[in-house]
Amino acid sequence: MRVPAVFCALLLMSCDAAGPGFRGADKVVREVDGSRFTLRFRGNLVEAIRTSPEFLPRFPDVARKAAIAADTATGCKTAWVVGDPAMMTIGQSCNGEKAPPKPKRRKSYTCDLFDVRYSPALDSGAGTLNCTLD
Repeated sequence: MRVPAVFCALLLMSCDAAGPGFRGADKVVREVDGSRFTLRFRGNLVEAIRTSPEFLPRFPDVARKAAIAADTATGCKTAWVVGDPAMMTIGQSCNGEKAPPKPKRRKSYTCDLFDVRYSPALDSGAGTLNCTLD
């Protein structure tokens, strides 16, 4: 029983671990409309990690709350939010300066599988994969 308990403890401790570029930054916890965020700051960039459990959170709703949390913590104005409902990066405009540029989106593929055939004798299948670059 000790191994699973240790594993669970380590897993829970890393729930709001800083992402790349934000390690070593002091964290601030803020709550907005029932969503709790751990915020870390690097210049005009803010990392927001949602630490409250929510059922099927939608990115626009969580991003709005994270922006409010970041704005109240810094006194700056949010220009953009990127990421997903669990972890976001926020660009802010402070003291009349321009916000940092939005990070470039990684390229990804969207694929569809067509004409799937399965052969029980060979215990394998085949099909056509059609992918497009997003």
